[in-house]
Amino acid sequence: MVKKIKALVVDDNEKLRKNLLDILQLKGYDALGAENGYQAIDAVKTHQFDVILLDIKMPGMNGVDTLKILREIVPDIMVIMITAFADDAFYKEKLKNINFKIIQKPIDMKKLWTLLEKINN
Repeated sequence: MVKKIKALVVDDNEKLRKNLLDILQLKGYDALGAENGYQAIDAVKTHQFDVILLDIKMPGMNGVDTLKILREIVPDIMVIMITAFADDAFYKEKLKNINFKIIQKPIDMKKLWTLLEKINN
């Protein structure tokens, strides 16, 4: 039996977050959403995830700061950063020693599935 992959989608854009959750659930993932970094941190403290899709630009705690804290809690989890600004020097400098994948908005679903397939391998 194939393990059901558990995903956390963190994005302050409610429409995008809900769309990603719907798509992941239709593909058989067990997916939960969080609208900000604080909710994401609470979620990983109470649930076990296989992957986190994390927006970089969010009000309050941005994705960069959220990722640093998430890495302390779950150091080996796959994290896919979502951004409309792929060449943003800010996050590249802040995250240069932290392992993560990146995908640009609008999200290329084929690229996302390719990244997510690595979880089962």
